[in-house]
Amino acid sequence: MARKPKGMHPEEIVAHFRMKYGSLSAYAKKIGKTVHAVSNAIRQQGYSLPIQRLVAKDMNMLPHDVWPEWFLYDGTPVSVRAGRISTVESSDDLRRNGVAA
Repeated sequence: MARKPKGMHPEEIVAHFRMKYGSLSAYAKKIGKTVHAVSNAIRQQGYSLPIQRLVAKDMNMLPHDVWPEWFLYDGTPVSVRAGRISTVESSDDLRRNGVAA
């Protein structure tokens, strides 16, 4: 069975910036973002696509190479929205059940 390509671990990415800039905070200052925004972009899919692209560019990689499960080959992000079904009852349903709307 074929295995799904595995991207870089977030700590590998942080280690890259520690070696190159001394700290993740120094890299965040360089690009004009907060360290929390950069850290969240490294760890959370779809948190900040511009920051994720800057991170990949600084590593001389494509976003797909860093996070293959988050990006398609052409650099388009994979959608993080789930198909949601409303769990809230409409007012018509409440009226049918005899509950005040």
